[in-house]
Amino acid sequence: MSRPLEGKKVLVTRPRDQAGDLAERLQALGAEPLILPTIAVLPPDDWSEVDEAIDKLQTFHWVVFTSVNGVRSFVGRMRERGVPVSHLAGCRLAAIGPATARVLEQECRGPDVIPEQFLSDAVPDVLGEVHGLRCLLPRADIARKEMAGELRRRGAEVVEVAVYRVQQETEAIRGALASLPVPDYITLTSPSTVRSLARLLEDLGRTEWLSTVPLICIGPITADAVRELGYQPARIAAEHTILGLIEAILEEAMCNAHATRNP
Repeated sequence: MSRPLEGKKVLVTRPRDQAGDLAERLQALGAEPLILPTIAVLPPDDWSEVDEAIDKLQTFHWVVFTSVNGVRSFVGRMRERGVPVSHLAGCRLAAIGPATARVLEQECRGPDVIPEQFLSDAVPDVLGEVHGLRCLLPRADIARKEMAGELRRRGAEVVEVAVYRVQQETEAIRGALASLPVPDYITLTSPSTVRSLARLLEDLGRTEWLSTVPLICIGPITADAVRELGYQPARIAAEHTILGLIEAILEEAMCNAHATRNP
């Protein structure tokens, strides 16, 4: 079996409960994953707005999920309150990409639409005509507002509810980072992982990692967060999925190997 990443150390910055798939795929390619969950996904402090949306599900024409966490948190809250998942299944459902779609199918049913580009900015087009329709967006507390704004510009009534919150780095994670070796690649899967990692590295006096270690981003929005901090992504996954991220790492590794052979 080909192990093109043999001996390479790859920093994985996803939340701990989401890091397993990426870590296993890296190990199969010979890499050593360095697990550093720079963010944690937690329940919202207040469920009242979510509960109100659940109680009024029948009034929404679209429910748009932009993450696996959004699906799990929203459906989990429905179950906690004894609301049948069939209430959600009766709405038109959109998922941002294949991972979110798979979880949505497991928890409820498959989505009606998925954009060709797995980006929140691509969702409004795939929904079609939304003028006069009600759209529910169960999202993170720090979710970007561009998609909601575009839907409103197209005449939709948009209700955003925070079904989970993102907690930034903790002292325990800071301590774990202090003991890690310099990685060969850093994977970044969201703007929040970018900003959290940058703060951690600044606190530890290791910001040179961001300029000397190849930064592999899952998509353009994550890459923009890197640039906003004054750094440059080495690669951006063509397909904004874990498989796409792996492919981007392999491309960077091949490029580096070629440069080493041909200085």
